[in-house]
Amino acid sequence: MAFRRSSDKLFTPQNSKFLGLIQALAKFDPVMQKHLALAIKGDTSDHYCGKNIQNELIDLMSQKVNDEIINRVLKAVYYSIIADCTPDISRKEQLSLTIRIVDLSLDIRVEIKEYFLGFFSVSDSTGLGLTEVLIELLTKHGLEISNCRGQGYDNGSNIKGKINGVQKRILNLNPLALYVPCGNHSLNLVISDSARSSVKFIAFFVGDVHDALIALSEIEGCNPETAHEAITLGEQLKDLSFLVSLIVWYDVLFQVNIVSKTLQEKGITQCAKLLKSCCSFLENYRKCGFKDAIIKAKDLAIELQVEPVFKPLKRIIRVKRHFDEPAHDGIYLFSPEKKLEIDFFNPLLDTSLISMRERFIQLENYSEVWGFLYNVDSLQKREEILKSCLALQSKLTVNLKSDINGILLCDELMSIKPFLSEMVKDKITPIIVLNFIKQHKMQDLYPNTWIAMRILLTIPVTVASGERSFSKVKLIKTYLRSTMSQDRLSILGTLSMEKNIAENLDFSTLIKDFGDKKARKINLKI
Repeated sequence: MAFRRSSDKLFTPQNSKFLGLIQALAKFDPVMQKHLALAIKGDTSDHYCGKNIQNELIDLMSQKVNDEIINRVLKAVYYSIIADCTPDISRKEQLSLTIRIVDLSLDIRVEIKEYFLGFFSVSDSTGLGLTEVLIELLTKHGLEISNCRGQGYDNGSNIKGKINGVQKRILNLNPLALYVPCGNHSLNLVISDSARSSVKFIAFFVGDVHDALIALSEIEGCNPETAHEAITLGEQLKDLSFLVSLIVWYDVLFQVNIVSKTLQEKGITQCAKLLKSCCSFLENYRKCGFKDAIIKAKDLAIELQVEPVFKPLKRIIRVKRHFDEPAHDGIYLFSPEKKLEIDFFNPLLDTSLISMRERFIQLENYSEVWGFLYNVDSLQKREEILKSCLALQSKLTVNLKSDINGILLCDELMSIKPFLSEMVKDKITPIIVLNFIKQHKMQDLYPNTWIAMRILLTIPVTVASGERSFSKVKLIKTYLRSTMSQDRLSILGTLSMEKNIAENLDFSTLIKDFGDKKARKINLKI
């Protein structure tokens, strides 16, 4: 909703939403009614209803929201950065910056929060350029890079590069800032790699299938030419090979969709397990899934009144290259069913497995180090717990200084486990452990557990929060507002993304700050 319209004058049609609210308020507030009457007569020069005042009020609210976010980040100590870029309507590259923390501002519980800090114009999208922008923004907000414990970006080469990428440059500054590539981007690339392994079927999907569905949906009341085209394309769908490929893609995408939805959550507890489960499914499906797909495809063919047989392969006559070369009559060594398995099914599953293992290797390494903290009640032998705690201490050590003490962490976990087992019937997750310590004020009794669990939950899984902010860019900076300044875009984006904080601001403090800022001869006080 626009703040201003074509007129900036009081009591005129098509004036701003702000002035409209002021006019409505004046109907019930005698003080406001008197102030507007003086402003219309010209008896007061400072009526505070102009467009500049509106911008200053919006700016002040955004500053207060940012201040509240930074205070929460500083209280949490550890944080992670989530950054992603997108072009706006004027073709400027916008960097969306989000900070992920374990929020300690509540009295009796902790929450995983991801706070939006604004949009920032980027002219240099190289690894070096983006790194400099990120460091400058963190410094501007008073956040030390040494307290960063995680990085979340997309899978662009300028980001994930192992030599000059943003994640590597941040790691050079702080080796504890673990980089976890966006899970949803990785899954998307897995499917993209798999699709490229069978170009023939993908071309058929995006071309003829789409046109056929559109044509068939409009067949009633259309001209004979369109009807003929729809019927022709409909006949092309009556192919058992196509139905088999449809079944295979459905089975693969169904499993990927489950993982994708889980990766959109703010926690990482189940992600590693689901990824392993997805890989196991693909391995088993690679062995015996093709025959099952054929059975399902034949049942579907009968239901669609399609002949459940594979079309015979076309003979390809090869020209002899030498006079003494025997002639080839074009007889295939494989049946149509076997050829479909070799050319389509096997490459699809092999590429999916290889791509998934390559793209999620960092998440797997992360799970190996932190996995024992996901479910505290499953911890059994002290020797195994101590081994995992010492490995975690080593991971969190830089220059002989570590965030935790592995031996003490082991003792704390062994001590806190019986209390939690009595109180919690389900498995004991990290957030449950933190809430237990918070509610009973045991931070001093379990300091290493308190720190380890917070760092664990601070590390991001995806850049979903950054992606969601892109929709705000399209809503705020539209074609008709393409000349909007960068500061205004960031301010409105902050107020929109963090509306819960904005709605709970102390307006008396805002009014006092505004009065102090605008005071000239005397101080305006509430």
